[in-house]
Amino acid sequence: MPGTDIFADTDQYPMAVKTPGVLIVRVKSALLCFANANFIRERIVRWVNEELEEEGGGEEDKKGNMQKNILLVALDMSNLINIDTSGIEALVELHNNLTKYGVELAIVNPKWEVIHKLSQAKFVSRIGGKVYVTIGEALDACIGLKV
Repeated sequence: MPGTDIFADTDQYPMAVKTPGVLIVRVKSALLCFANANFIRERIVRWVNEELEEEGGGEEDKKGNMQKNILLVALDMSNLINIDTSGIEALVELHNNLTKYGVELAIVNPKWEVIHKLSQAKFVSRIGGKVYVTIGEALDACIGLKV
């Protein structure tokens, strides 16, 4: 929301604006498991592809180099209370897909049980420790250094 540190659904709140270079996705399910993990992963990859295609794959900087339009996918896990091995594997595949595009993945506001399982599976170290309490912290840490 302009002038605040609140991030809201742009479909639900017409006054909300998109943050350039960032795709923020909230997992609305309480579980990331075998039943929904692949669907969620595929949907995020599709959104990233749509954003890249919509903008023609990027913009040229002053030196003529192509710049990516999406630098970060911030995965808001505030609703998620548990994750199973299928969910973790889907996150690993998501991270691998995003890495191909040069896009970073950050985890935001995971519950203790979720972050514990992600740490045990070494996923947190795989994404470079990019785990944050708020969306704002994730943007400051990941995008702030690149702008």
